[in-house]
Amino acid sequence: MRVNEKIEKITENTIICGIDVGKINCCARFCNFRGLEVYKKVWFDRTKDLDVIGAHITAACHLTGLNNVIVAFEPTGHYWLNIDKYFKDNEIETVLMPTQTVKQEKGVHDGEMIKSDPKDAILIARLTSEGKYVKPIERNELYQDIYSGYSEYEDINKEINRTINKIHVWNDKYFPELEHVYKVNSVAIKAIYENQLLPNEIEGMSEEEFVQIMTENNHYAKISAIKKIYELAKKTSGVTPDAFTKKNIKRLYERYQELLKELEEIKKELIELASQIDYVEEAVKISGVSYISVIGIIAETGDLNHYEHAKQVLKMSGLSLKETSSGQKKGKRHISKRGRAKLRRNLKQTGISLVRNNSFFLQLHNYYTTQRENKLSKLISINAIIRKFVYILMALVKNKDSYNEEKAIRESCILSSC
Repeated sequence: MRVNEKIEKITENTIICGIDVGKINCCARFCNFRGLEVYKKVWFDRTKDLDVIGAHITAACHLTGLNNVIVAFEPTGHYWLNIDKYFKDNEIETVLMPTQTVKQEKGVHDGEMIKSDPKDAILIARLTSEGKYVKPIERNELYQDIYSGYSEYEDINKEINRTINKIHVWNDKYFPELEHVYKVNSVAIKAIYENQLLPNEIEGMSEEEFVQIMTENNHYAKISAIKKIYELAKKTSGVTPDAFTKKNIKRLYERYQELLKELEEIKKELIELASQIDYVEEAVKISGVSYISVIGIIAETGDLNHYEHAKQVLKMSGLSLKETSSGQKKGKRHISKRGRAKLRRNLKQTGISLVRNNSFFLQLHNYYTTQRENKLSKLISINAIIRKFVYILMALVKNKDSYNEEKAIRESCILSSC
């Protein structure tokens, strides 16, 4: 929705309820389309009875004679979700006020950088009357499942990384030479962790016994690597283990294996859900684009059919360009980074994958970095690749078309100067 359209929604018949959302106590203040306060300040408990604010909104409408209600609030943590649901259930329109907008306008409001809940509430209401709000992303059941599932997928990935780091710590303390032979995710290292083999125990075995343990469930293990570990165990610089050292590594490795299984299960479920969306099937046909990368994008954006142009997606991700120019001074362009960090990260990972695995995007990257008159750095080139990908993705969504590499090359600047 454009700024003019947002302002046009605020009419003389509109009453705006600005809410400063807290974990428990919330403050609400009311203003009209001109930003004049028209009702008393209201405090209510978010966790007990939201009907209190509902009753005050009804009273404010009756007192002022205004009946077009818009409720605005900052998306504070996860606390705003309950309030948003309550008003939507009561068919009252809700909008969001970006936190950065509130911070920037705080000093302009009254000339003081003082923060208080009542001040934030009236500031949110007045900024809404100026059309500076955004609409919350609407997700149907399918897209909500994808959003929640991808959040779980990311949490498991983070826990896997934490667990791997703990295994690295264990190795560094008790057997620092081990990772010179095997990586933590190697199948061959499994026997050491499952059998809780410490360097002093390996040293106490014969070489044949150690080789037998390491190859028992892994017939593809390299004997030369196993013998190297055996020799390293004899001269390890690891610290002396205590009573809980063996239990610790077994628990960590078992948890690591469990998390990998959970991650694979959630990934399969997410792919099944995403396969129901037609443009996802078309997007993954592009070399370098995986299901999980597209899922990560739509988890943040919701249904891409709700967007009119690729620029809206780029702006939401913080990849839109900004510059500071004045008079004869022309500033450099940078990405704004004003948007969803997770979406920006997913798009950057997709951009890197495209350069590695897609011939067209590799040619485009080479053109930007080596052949263009004003050559781009590799990082800026990746940002340009992302912009091109988003435009192609939105074309697939809007035109219900398939990806055509020849057409992409013809419409790019590879064959002609830009």
